[in-house]
Amino acid sequence: MSGRSVQTMHMQKQLTIGETSVLCAVSVRMLRHWESVGLLRPGRDSNGYRLYSEDDIARIRRIRRIRLYRDLGLTTEQIRAALDGPATETLTLMREQRARISGHITQLQLILQDIDELSAYAHNMKENEDMDSPYTDEAHDRWGDSPQWMEYAEYRTRTDDAQQQADLDAMRALELELAQAMRDGVKPGSEAADELALRHRESLTWYHVTPSMHVCLAKMYVNDQRFRAHYDSIEPGLAAWLHDVIAAQAATEGVNAEHARWE
Repeated sequence: MSGRSVQTMHMQKQLTIGETSVLCAVSVRMLRHWESVGLLRPGRDSNGYRLYSEDDIARIRRIRRIRLYRDLGLTTEQIRAALDGPATETLTLMREQRARISGHITQLQLILQDIDELSAYAHNMKENEDMDSPYTDEAHDRWGDSPQWMEYAEYRTRTDDAQQQADLDAMRALELELAQAMRDGVKPGSEAADELALRHRESLTWYHVTPSMHVCLAKMYVNDQRFRAHYDSIEPGLAAWLHDVIAAQAATEGVNAEHARWE
């Protein structure tokens, strides 16, 4: 007997939920769910068992549409309207949903771009001659696996070039203030020096710097010839003075300079 003949025989009577499940290739659980949300209204026999008519089967055969609408994010009420309403309303609903999905795709594409850029910065594969210092490669080799390096990568990804340049300009302006304070005889540990130390720490916008980490950086300013040359080119002795200013301020926050560590 052909499949068409079997199907015709099935359709000559109302079907149980099990028979309907087999015929329509839909799970019993899903049939019950659709009934619970009002998408199906099967009849009942004298014992209360569900019976599915030809109209029910025809409705179930629109399962592909229901699945499509569900995948599109339509609510149960919208799915019901799409199944029962006129074609014009359904098409309008589809156009509206398409616009929403298109907007969501655009957002996801931007997120993917952020992920790609973050990954590139984290692996030190993205270069910017205006922003990257000559120490970037070395810093990546030394701290590429640290949380601070990921913070740096996130900073480079989340802020545009204009903001990054503004942050760099602000730091350079602060370095000139530090040099002037040194020339004016501001002493490490004084109120004015502590304020400058705090401002210097805040200017390190690439990642969060604790007082202890600030002291570690101050030691590097003195011990690394390149950093010392940078600060001393602004004002002779500035590297050592800045180290003392930072260490003195950190001491007010309970940091012993000799035991400062990178946190």
